[in-house]
Amino acid sequence: MMRSFRWLLWFCSLMLLSASAFAGVRFDGDWPEDDKNVSLSVTELPRADALRKLADQAGWSIVIDKPNRDKVDVQVKNQPPRKVMELLLTDRDYLVKREGTLVHVSVAQGSVVASEGSSAPSTALPASSGAAPAVPLPASAATAPAVPLAATSNDEPTPATSKTEPAAESSGGSGEDRVITGGKAVVRADEVVADLVVMGGAAEIYGVVTGDVSVLGGSAKLFKGAHVHGDASVMGGSLDVEDGARIDGSVDVLGGKVRRGDEAHVGGRVRDAARSAAAKGNSVLRDIGQALTRTAVLFVFGAVLLALATRRMESLEKEIAARPMRTFALGIVGLLLSALVVIVLCVTLVGIPLAVIGVLVGTFATYVGIAAALTTLGGALIHHKTPNPYAHLALGCVLYLAASSLPFIGGFVTAALVLVGIGSIFATRGAGFVRRKNDNGPYRTAAA
Repeated sequence: MMRSFRWLLWFCSLMLLSASAFAGVRFDGDWPEDDKNVSLSVTELPRADALRKLADQAGWSIVIDKPNRDKVDVQVKNQPPRKVMELLLTDRDYLVKREGTLVHVSVAQGSVVASEGSSAPSTALPASSGAAPAVPLPASAATAPAVPLAATSNDEPTPATSKTEPAAESSGGSGEDRVITGGKAVVRADEVVADLVVMGGAAEIYGVVTGDVSVLGGSAKLFKGAHVHGDASVMGGSLDVEDGARIDGSVDVLGGKVRRGDEAHVGGRVRDAARSAAAKGNSVLRDIGQALTRTAVLFVFGAVLLALATRRMESLEKEIAARPMRTFALGIVGLLLSALVVIVLCVTLVGIPLAVIGVLVGTFATYVGIAAALTTLGGALIHHKTPNPYAHLALGCVLYLAASSLPFIGGFVTAALVLVGIGSIFATRGAGFVRRKNDNGPYRTAAA
């Protein structure tokens, strides 16, 4: 009778060995057939890291419960990602759930770990109230290392559950919200947290945050291997993202800076208020510098004209001072006619060079008229104090610089000045370069 009982125990042990030797993967959720194929080449890489590289190739976000550190070699090209994952998960039974691009890998309940390098683990029966006699195993299974089954007592943990494993991972993989006030929050490498909120403290992240990270009145730092599936927002501090850390969402920092390594990954936009303010300040200074430069060049140009073409500049000034509205209207008409002439000339190959020359001459003439208009403006204000035309030109340039810098108004001021300058050129027939019939002199102005 005892001999028959021993053979029965041996048969049951053999059945348990056979059942545990074939690990399986159960896929749950939506796994579309049109997933793009992946190529993966790794050597002596831990199984969990190989899964992460597979997720990067497939465009997934992955959460791994109880990551296995056994090393694997993988060399696949243009294969379906689901098939590659199934081949990677051969050390035990797994449940793989997918929601969109979020993939959760967990060990199936009752799964027994297969030791690396063995074809099938041997199983020791749990102790009962009466000591069971030793069970001899066949020679084919004697070389497999023994892996004890879960204890029958509820007070002792099973081998598949680590004592240091966070409760969030064991209970579903998405973790629980964590709110810290007035202290430092640390997410360890083996922890999974849903949303992380820190007020009046700092955050150090080594593990996984499946939601958002929000820090108020402190700084945040993501170390190598950290993964934030949502957004990261920091107010009143800086955000450091080391090489190998990953943020799938956007980054917003107010009152600090964003520092990230060359190999750090941020999926969304990065908004650094300090850097934006500095860039805006630099842009304002650049605009002011350009405006001062343009005004200085315009003054130098006008001063040269006043020195070399005094009589022609005076004719322009007199025309503008005597009939400003007529000059403005002639500027509008002259601009339209000039544009029409350029278009007509560009129709033929012969006319294109003439059009280019005409545009250059017209631009020069326009600046001449603008200098005359500014000199007229300054002279209208301080002619009773000084007759110096250079002082008139300088005051006109300063007034134009101030008016053109005003928002919304500056554009209209510049347009009006350009049209008056063009109109003065047309009204004086190019400052006297084009003579009118029966004209007694080279200039015909309002005073003639």
